[in-house]
Amino acid sequence: MSGFRNKTRQAARRVTAGLPALAMTAALAFPLPALAYEVVEESEERVIYSVEGDFDHYFEMVEFAIETEGLVINNVGHIADMLDRTAGQESGEGIYLNGRSVDFCSATYSRATMEADPHNITFCPYVIAIYELSAEPGTIYMSYQRVPQIGDEASQESLGDVNELVDRIVTEALMF
Repeated sequence: MSGFRNKTRQAARRVTAGLPALAMTAALAFPLPALAYEVVEESEERVIYSVEGDFDHYFEMVEFAIETEGLVINNVGHIADMLDRTAGQESGEGIYLNGRSVDFCSATYSRATMEADPHNITFCPYVIAIYELSAEPGTIYMSYQRVPQIGDEASQESLGDVNELVDRIVTEALMF
């Protein structure tokens, strides 16, 4: 990450605490248009949202939303690039114009899930995919797999909290 970009994010984090009140004030003073994103699919297994816009913009918004929660990105998977590199070997065509996944974890949420059931380690890290289909340029998708709410009551509750966290990150990223 470039020094300028890193300094910009650090400055943004310092002012994050005041943003909710500022956003409410701005929303009251300057009414905003309705949100442009939509839920494409919401099942027990996964959630998919879509929005019209620029891939790089929404990818950065996901990164920012994760960091705003105080979390650290572990890895960025360049899925579309990998598929493009291997297309000749696999006799495939371009599925995505852009496609990446971001994985991250939360010590707080993960500890709660693993204290409830040590086998919940399999659900960490959490992954959000951001992609643009070749057949639909300009439509950006964000999706994630839901963590199954299994085990005893404490396990189910903590895993449900993880789902809420990931959904909050995605919907916050979609608002900008």
